[in-house]
Amino acid sequence: MQLLRQASALAVASILVIACGDSSSTTTDSDSAGTDSTTEGGDSETAGEDGRKYYDGAESIALGASGNQVSCATCHSDDGTQAGHSGNTFMDIAYHESFKGNGADLLTAVNACVTGWMGGTALAESDDAFVGLKSFMESISSVDATTPNVVAPEVLDDELAYEAAYGGGDAAAGADAYATSCAICHDNALMVGAVAAYPKASLMGYTTGRIAQKVRTSGPPPSGALDMADSTPGPMPFFEVKDVSEADLANIIAHLQGG
Repeated sequence: MQLLRQASALAVASILVIACGDSSSTTTDSDSAGTDSTTEGGDSETAGEDGRKYYDGAESIALGASGNQVSCATCHSDDGTQAGHSGNTFMDIAYHESFKGNGADLLTAVNACVTGWMGGTALAESDDAFVGLKSFMESISSVDATTPNVVAPEVLDDELAYEAAYGGGDAAAGADAYATSCAICHDNALMVGAVAAYPKASLMGYTTGRIAQKVRTSGPPPSGALDMADSTPGPMPFFEVKDVSEADLANIIAHLQGG
């Protein structure tokens, strides 16, 4: 699940009117009552927390196709951490100058995950789900964090190149790395959109090169969810080196093949 990571996922929305009114006001009744606070990004914490359900709750899962089991939180952290997540953290992303998709706005970036990975229907800017998700993201973002994330998949020449790069890992060390980055989907055959993640047992039969290429690029270029030109089609996002290190990936593969 990447994309989202980039993709990263690898979902989002503007300030909830019912929760915070005009965020430019310096004083409100709720401020004086001590029931409302404002984050650095100028968004109401109350509105942000109300929108959290579209990040990690049943409402987030419901953004996908019927049977989908993943939420935005499956791929994206909300605390700045990256390990174990294929998508970039949602912290400090709401105010970026551009997003995945070469200058796309936040709505377009969210819909790339909702439709491309979760298999759902594109959101409109006025939809409660987008309004809530955007509000949540703004509540944990700094208005000064405007530089877009760099997308850096590790694209080698072919499967044999990945085979050479990721052989010789430590199976014992790979058990923990697998648990951190892979188990959530592959130990549970989690439904990503309308497609189930391959169970761990089936991954054990793949070559080192095939696994490494899939992890790093979601399959051989051109790669895409359900692209039949891809020899490893499916909804899995790619993991950059910052998400899963070279050593961890080699160890994960050794764990799958020998553990």
